[in-house]
Amino acid sequence: MNPKPSFQKSICSIVVFLLLCVISTTPAVADDLKTLTLSDAVSQALELNRELQALQFEERAAFNARTEARSAFFPQIAWESSASKSESERFKMEIDASSLPDEFSGLFNADDFGFTGANYINQFQWQQLIFDYAVIGQMKLSDLQEEAAQWQTKGQEQTVVYNTVSAYLDILRAQELLQVQKQRLQLAEEQLDTAQVGFDNGLRIRTDVLRAELTKSSAMRDVVSAEIAVERAQSSLNEIIGIPLQARHAFNPGALGSYNPPEEYDAKFQAYDELFLGAEDNHPAIHVAQLLVKQSEESVNIARGDFLPKLSGRATWGFNEQGDPNFEEEEWTLGGAITIPIFQGGRRTAKMRRTKEIVSANEKRYELTVRSIHNLIEQTALSLREERRNLDIALEAVEVGKENYDRFQNLYAEGLADSLDVTQALTELVEAQTNVVTTRYNYLSLYIQLLQAQGTISINEQQYTGAQWLSH
Repeated sequence: MNPKPSFQKSICSIVVFLLLCVISTTPAVADDLKTLTLSDAVSQALELNRELQALQFEERAAFNARTEARSAFFPQIAWESSASKSESERFKMEIDASSLPDEFSGLFNADDFGFTGANYINQFQWQQLIFDYAVIGQMKLSDLQEEAAQWQTKGQEQTVVYNTVSAYLDILRAQELLQVQKQRLQLAEEQLDTAQVGFDNGLRIRTDVLRAELTKSSAMRDVVSAEIAVERAQSSLNEIIGIPLQARHAFNPGALGSYNPPEEYDAKFQAYDELFLGAEDNHPAIHVAQLLVKQSEESVNIARGDFLPKLSGRATWGFNEQGDPNFEEEEWTLGGAITIPIFQGGRRTAKMRRTKEIVSANEKRYELTVRSIHNLIEQTALSLREERRNLDIALEAVEVGKENYDRFQNLYAEGLADSLDVTQALTELVEAQTNVVTTRYNYLSLYIQLLQAQGTISINEQQYTGAQWLSH
């Protein structure tokens, strides 16, 4: 008697028992979890995302830089107060002033003339820039930089929403694939029971039972893999929305789990010109690239300002006194200055040429950005049309697979079919169900990608309470 089958059966039984222990613990934990909706996930991501917070600080910095640039044309007012004392050999007199009459003694006192001794200055200073073409260009440049910072923040907001929705869809996909594998496990157990009953009654050979046990073991391993995939997907979502990586929630697919895209969307996805125009009007990356061109053009104007005169005014009022300050002898000055640059060793000419080359470089980058986004839109639209058709095919295949499996299962129970037929029918059914889940969520992921490529993805979390975002 060969003990090999008994040993194999024992090993299979132990493996099955251990896997069942792992599987049985998961639902009990999941029942206690709080449900995290897609709108809640988007809301938390927009609130907690670190990169978005950094860009919001940079946007405020750009606003302050704009104010800083404008301050050059406001009056510059300062108060100066200083005291000094000096002695100089140059102003010492060889004549003994004490031997002269009193009315002439002051003529030989260097302190009285202000050449030496104590000196006190207390005065207001006022400066006003009247014209500087480079400063005007800097003001315009700061406006463009602030606008670019606003578009960068908007782009990051859209990226956060896109990543959040994509990660959330990954969780829903993983959950549904887990249910498919659990259903496969249930059917494999039924097949094993049928084979065991047939073997006990002498209607089936031992091979059928062993084959059914192997099918069940394979199904259990796939269930465990699917559960781990759900865990990984949740960790990825937690990282994106900024919550602890080990946090766990329950997820309800709602309308997304049964979403079937309408056929009329095919025409929408073929209207490339409209899709391209929408992207050029709304996509933050295109606007930022365009603003970089304008910024570099303004840099040319700033460089041109180095060739032009600069005009400014200056005034002072206060006291400039020697000896003891008494604040009685006030004085004021008023003047203007014009600065005309003549020659600086070719620096200004080189600066002009450099900034013009930067303009050309940024123009090429702008064209590249537009072409890349157009290409992404076209490729995504093509994939959406493909996935919609594949979903129709997959749904039909599931119906056929169910009917095929039920027929072979009934025939096998009656002894009219082989166990290989049942196993093959089960494999085909699971494959068809997997294709439906994969194709549906591929379509949803591509749709949110298209919205991001157009720059029309909504950053309002209320749009994600159901399937509203799929109608944009």
